[in-house]
Amino acid sequence: MKKKFNIYCGLLIAAIVFGIGIHMFETCYHMYTGGKAGIEAARKGRTMGAKHQPFESLQRVYRMTGVEMMPKGEHIMDFATGDSIVNLKTGEKMPISIAAGIVMPENGNSSRMIVMQGIGHLSFFLIIVFLVAFIKLVVTVNKGGIFEKSMERQLAWGGWAVFGMYVLGWIGTLYNYILNVQEFEFEAYNLEILQKPDIALLYSAFGMLLMGQIFKIGRQMKEEQELTI
Repeated sequence: MKKKFNIYCGLLIAAIVFGIGIHMFETCYHMYTGGKAGIEAARKGRTMGAKHQPFESLQRVYRMTGVEMMPKGEHIMDFATGDSIVNLKTGEKMPISIAAGIVMPENGNSSRMIVMQGIGHLSFFLIIVFLVAFIKLVVTVNKGGIFEKSMERQLAWGGWAVFGMYVLGWIGTLYNYILNVQEFEFEAYNLEILQKPDIALLYSAFGMLLMGQIFKIGRQMKEEQELTI
C-alpha cells in the first residue's frame, strides 16, 4: 500500500517539476533569443555608427506589455481589422485576427513589470512551500503517522499554498488588464481577459484542505475510541 502511495507521490512531484521546468525553459529561451537579437542589433548599429543610450535594451524590455483582445462585434466575421499574415509555404496572404500580443508603448509603465515580477517571485515561494509540505507529508505517511497533527498541518500548508498561487494568478491577471484598459484603446479590438488562472489549482487547494479535515476527524475518533477502551 505504501509502495503505491510513494509511486503516486513520485509521479505528482515529477509532474510539478516538469511543469516548472517547461515554464523555466520557455523563459530562458525567450531571454536567449531576445538577448541574441539585441546583441546583433547593437553590433549592426555600431557598424553603421549609430549611438545607443545606456541600458536601452533593458528599458525596451520594461516597456513590453502583454495584451489580450478580441475583434469588436462588427469585425468578428469579416476580419476588417486590416491585419494579415503571409503563409511562406504557399505565398498566400491571409487575413488574421489578433487575440494576444505584446505592445511597446513609447512611454510604458515601468512599474508594471516590477509588480508582475514580484507576483512571480511570490508564486515561486508558494511553490517551494507546497513542495516542502508535500515532502514532509510523504515522510509522515511512510513513518506510519497517518492520524497525527503533523499530517493535518502539512495538508493545510499545502492547500493554502496552492490557494495562494491561484489568488496571485488572478491578482496578476486583473492588475495587467486594469492597466491595459487605462492605457490602451484600439479601433477594431476590445481588450479582454482570455487566459485565466487554472481552476484546477482551486480544486486542488480545497481538496487538500478537505483531506486535512477528514484526517483530523479520523484522529479525533481514534482518540475517543482509545479513551473509551
